[in-house]
Amino acid sequence: MFRKDYLLRMMEEMTEAIGKAFTLRQQRKHTEALSELDELMRRQFGMNLNLLNSLPAEDVIEMFRFRGVIEVDNLQQAARLIEEEAYIYQEKGRVEGIDDQEKMDAEDAALVRLMRALHFYLYALNHGANLELLQMPERVDGILEQIQEYELPARTEKQLALYREQQGRYDAAENGWYRLLHLGAEYPVQYEEDAKAFYQRLTELADEQLERGGLPRDEVKEGLAQIKELEAKRQQANG
Repeated sequence: MFRKDYLLRMMEEMTEAIGKAFTLRQQRKHTEALSELDELMRRQFGMNLNLLNSLPAEDVIEMFRFRGVIEVDNLQQAARLIEEEAYIYQEKGRVEGIDDQEKMDAEDAALVRLMRALHFYLYALNHGANLELLQMPERVDGILEQIQEYELPARTEKQLALYREQQGRYDAAENGWYRLLHLGAEYPVQYEEDAKAFYQRLTELADEQLERGGLPRDEVKEGLAQIKELEAKRQQANG
């Protein structure tokens, strides 16, 4: 009960702050809108948005670890503030009269923040966060639609593949692993192992489940065989 009350109180504060920020950005008071979000971030989590956007994503996630557990519901709320920050920069980039460089800087800042918010949402979804707290699935879909022209960072692509598997969208998950395995010679071997584990999990499912997920059993077997072939080639190349 205490945990639920704590989260609800934080949500009320966030809703109020985002409402204020929305009003301010509609008035083109972008600096004030950003300050409103930053103040809430400091008050709730003891850190600022600049820190969340400058540190490696993995380090930020670790900052939400408490007693050995990542507090994913807190993480998703931080992601929501970063997402809202992105929309302020989007609005800032549309202001008439700014030069091309200012517009480009605002657009870049918005994109970086949307990517980061997406990563944190996906991590939270993949680690048991409350789906109803912020309607995260809808937020994820909304961000993906906005950034569909851009390539996701490898770490985010992995989280998206895991999320699609969780949704039962096995064909979409496979597409994610395929992209990770074809990033070039520098991709970590870990992705190869993760992709192999993905196909092995699917082999344990019923044919009906695989069909519903868009990845029939013969395609699962084919995918697993390709991964094993990649492994064999890598081992041979390493001598």
